[in-house]
Amino acid sequence: MIKYFKHRFYAFLLSIAITGCMGKVKPIGQAPLNLIDINLDFKVTSLYPEKYKSEKLENYFDIPVGEKTIMVLRDTTFINEFSQEQKAVGVEYSQMSSSSDDTLAIACKQAFSSLSVAASLDGKIKAIGAEVSDITDKEAKDFIAALTNKHGKPKKLEGDFMSKFTIYEWEAQNRIFRYSTIFNDEKNTIKLKVDKEEGTIKSMDRTPHHDGYFFVINKAFVNDLKTLNNGVFVYVK
Repeated sequence: MIKYFKHRFYAFLLSIAITGCMGKVKPIGQAPLNLIDINLDFKVTSLYPEKYKSEKLENYFDIPVGEKTIMVLRDTTFINEFSQEQKAVGVEYSQMSSSSDDTLAIACKQAFSSLSVAASLDGKIKAIGAEVSDITDKEAKDFIAALTNKHGKPKKLEGDFMSKFTIYEWEAQNRIFRYSTIFNDEKNTIKLKVDKEEGTIKSMDRTPHHDGYFFVINKAFVNDLKTLNNGVFVYVK
């Protein structure tokens, strides 16, 4: 009974903390973004204010999340990047590391610990990409079922990065949702357990799992997806 109460109370606190519905969004890390109902009519600098610019590294942001800091790289997106016809078409903010303890965004009760954002040169939101790691096949299917219940039967698209995968797509008013899961056998992963109180770092066993990638796409910029080729955005198309 006590565990149930704690869970419900935590869910209540999280629900009132979530930002990005129809009100003003807060910078990344101050409150979880509501990826389903987020109002896309804001500038990307609302999420990554100038005050968080790194003092040591150019084009990086140091974003406070709880008691720690995450690094975010701001990079320019080009077409014909390595030719005389090079043209800048946008910017991408890519999170360089994440912790499963963080909740930076929420969608259909699924928490996401990593966020990347693509924007136009004048700061309009093109797409938001959220990642959750170490989920089960059932959790992935439950998330798809929740989105289907809310937005209808999805289209199935075929993605291709390293290997082929399925992308589920839903349309809702001025946005498109896409979701894909990738099986991770952790062959190239190093897992560490850090105990701050004891001051120890221990290696952990590898656990094959799924990683989930959820995208909120501004319909006004759907054709720009072909220019996104970095970070989580390799799983959007």
